[in-house]
Amino acid sequence: MGRRVGVDARRAAFYMSNVFSPFSDKTSKALSVMLALLAVPYVAPGLARFRVTRAPWDRAVAVAETEAAAAAAAAVPTPTPQPAQGEASLKASKNEATVTNALPDAPLPAKAADARSGTTAPSKSKVFIAIEDETTHALDAFYTSLAKTRAKKSGAVTRILHYGDSVITSDYISGTLRRKLQTEFGDAGHGFILIANPWEWYFHNDVAHGSAEGWNSSRMTGPNAKDGMYGVGSVSFTGTTGASAFFGTAERGSYGKKVSRFDVYYLETVAGGELEVKIGMTTSRFSTKGEDKVSRVQSFPVPDGEAKLTLRVVAGTPRLFGVALERDEPGVIYDALGANGARAESLASMNSAHFREQMALRKPALIVLQYGTNESEAPGIAQNYEATLGSVVGMVKAAAPFASILIAAPLDRAEAVESGTLRTKPVIKKLIAAQKSVAKASGIAFWNTFEAMGGEGSMAKWVKAGLGGSDLTHPSTQGAEIIGDHFAKALTAGFELWRATHPDAAK
Repeated sequence: MGRRVGVDARRAAFYMSNVFSPFSDKTSKALSVMLALLAVPYVAPGLARFRVTRAPWDRAVAVAETEAAAAAAAAVPTPTPQPAQGEASLKASKNEATVTNALPDAPLPAKAADARSGTTAPSKSKVFIAIEDETTHALDAFYTSLAKTRAKKSGAVTRILHYGDSVITSDYISGTLRRKLQTEFGDAGHGFILIANPWEWYFHNDVAHGSAEGWNSSRMTGPNAKDGMYGVGSVSFTGTTGASAFFGTAERGSYGKKVSRFDVYYLETVAGGELEVKIGMTTSRFSTKGEDKVSRVQSFPVPDGEAKLTLRVVAGTPRLFGVALERDEPGVIYDALGANGARAESLASMNSAHFREQMALRKPALIVLQYGTNESEAPGIAQNYEATLGSVVGMVKAAAPFASILIAAPLDRAEAVESGTLRTKPVIKKLIAAQKSVAKASGIAFWNTFEAMGGEGSMAKWVKAGLGGSDLTHPSTQGAEIIGDHFAKALTAGFELWRATHPDAAK
């Protein structure tokens, strides 16, 4: 490289000295030398970075570079900057089912699910991954509630809260779990839905939902609320006058067709506000004002069946969390509480006293924590992840001492290596090992999503089979349904084994 640059430089100097040979005075010689030095980078490709401007023959390259930069900018959307603390203004949105976000109206048959997985998982001995419980009592609260639900005891509702990241934000996995468990144990209603859409990825299966402009949100994942009060769904909303949102039973399909009560979750505050509630031809109002910040629920009963509730802000700035669709029937309610970009440590930003209030109002029998995907992007996080996760589990146990807790491992995540092949990101296995260790030390349950997919290298196979996304991280709707099916089987099988040794649990 050095020899070639030297040759190019001498050639340029020779050329410039001949061009300016008619000039013989000192000024001309000095000018010749300066111009020669400036010209060297233009005739020596190795010194192109020292050019003071583009040469005419470089214009085509300049145009190509500009076009390439514009294309790259268009291909990668620039995220809207969000303040670290405060609120983000939300657009109008509607919960619309598409082929990329919604489960099919009919569940995928078990044999077809196994055949399509394209992994080592299709063999029955490999597909079934049991719930791990070192204590054998970690799920007692959940299974006791489920036993009463199955026995159709009056008021026997089993609520499950599933916290996680983007996979749960879109009701992937959780949507299948809701359908499977409600088919098996009874439909007690769709469950909790956020007031408005805080992320484009937010979606719920088997429900009607939409919101107009005028809502602002603070989120557990940012922008944060100064007081750390986000409600059970990890998002706090304030509405300006005229802001509205609707919630209702599913408009299509055979799931989510009945509701007998709408529960509005809000925060009572001194500022507060007033809301108009419309159900059919009936309109009423209620205030969110109070002397202190207190978590509240306002209930609106309806005849069991199809129904729709519309909320509209008529005065002030009420602070709301969401609306739960429930039925006064024994059954399962499955709350999908995912947050885009969330890690387990995100839950630690929740005000602990407020979190306890929310758990007391929601009364879950089981809390599922499914994180790890976003942690896998953070350099060095595996070193202190176990301590961080253990602290979060301790916080959840303190907020809901009456509930069972289960950690669900993240999905497999693939990356390309130099050979062009795909492999499991090594950090995924480290995170899962830490999660298993925390579950054991904390006396809670664990389910290995990674192994249910087929273990090492499964995401690469799933992508090839159309069950995984091109980002090598998220499943397709079909892939999510397979995982949800495996998880439901693990929970149900665990319950049946437990019930065999607890015959009087339903009494």
